[in-house]
Amino acid sequence: MENLEVITLTKHSLKEAVVANKFWNDSYEAPFSLNKANWLLDNNRAEDQDVLAILGYENHTIIAFVYLMPDFIKGEDGNWLKIYWSQKWWILEKYQGSVLPAYVKNMSLSACNNQVVVRFLGDNTSAYYEKQPFTKFSIRKRYIILFSVDHQLLISKKNSLKTFTPILKLVDKLSAKVIAFINKSKSSKRSKGINYESVDCIDNDTWKFIEKHTENDIVPKSLDYINWQIDNNQYLQIKKDKDKIKYKCLLESISNKIYNVNLVIKKDDQIVGFISGLVSGNRFTLRYFNTSEDYFNDCLKILIENIARSKCIVFQSENKKVGEQIINKYAKVYADVKKLISLKHNDVSVDLNEALVHDQDGNFI
Repeated sequence: MENLEVITLTKHSLKEAVVANKFWNDSYEAPFSLNKANWLLDNNRAEDQDVLAILGYENHTIIAFVYLMPDFIKGEDGNWLKIYWSQKWWILEKYQGSVLPAYVKNMSLSACNNQVVVRFLGDNTSAYYEKQPFTKFSIRKRYIILFSVDHQLLISKKNSLKTFTPILKLVDKLSAKVIAFINKSKSSKRSKGINYESVDCIDNDTWKFIEKHTENDIVPKSLDYINWQIDNNQYLQIKKDKDKIKYKCLLESISNKIYNVNLVIKKDDQIVGFISGLVSGNRFTLRYFNTSEDYFNDCLKILIENIARSKCIVFQSENKKVGEQIINKYAKVYADVKKLISLKHNDVSVDLNEALVHDQDGNFI
């Protein structure tokens, strides 16, 4: 590595970078969009000295990136403990077999005094964490459900199918339309008096409802916190896929179709449910599904209706009941259920052995 430069990006230094347009004027390659930068600065759980990322550059070309998200976890005494979610750990391919990955990761741990929680253990990072002082907790499942014959997925699994791309695209479109029609029909009959509205942010009445359904979460919620989470200003809409080229890292927040769907469900003007998910390309990722047993089926029908309306063919959730009910009740092509495990550094002083990370905890896309 020639001319290696490692930048510890704090909230304060990110403020300075935004003012100076440091990462978005073609001098340094941008780790993320300006939209995402401003959203990170709006996080009121991050203080000026908190580290948001470790960036590695070689001749101003980004070659390494560790993403940190300052947040709080509830302690056993009810107090809030500052932690950092660490999930995104990106290294330019040609340096993946070098010492660089471990070097920047260890720097990220040191920068936040090891107060790190990993939302889920990835297959390609398990070897690293097994050698580090981390403890596993929160075993749960992730549900990925396909509502069409995804031609891109088929081709990625078997390269020889590229020859049949036009036919596979046609089958993909037809299967998506048929399954959407079937699922719309199944979700069309809701209980009398049930309706919903789409919102850009939640108000006090909606927050009072959500508060009851999040009081046992390991991450304390608030009205401001949720509105920050679901803020659509964090995303960058692009016209063509080639416009992604200058962003190598946080591509999850950049797409030609990306926005949050936030639904407030009511029964005769009384709030009975709140659903929030991210639409990105053809994928719908569920983050909040708050309701009671009495209104679960009605809220699930509204969710299915909006997945079809968004023309998404991939659904992802860590909500066990939602995932299993969709698999059992609705038309699909394929469902993949994967075990997820979270990790906490042993220096984090909160006992999380019995804790469960919900889909609404530490989910920042």
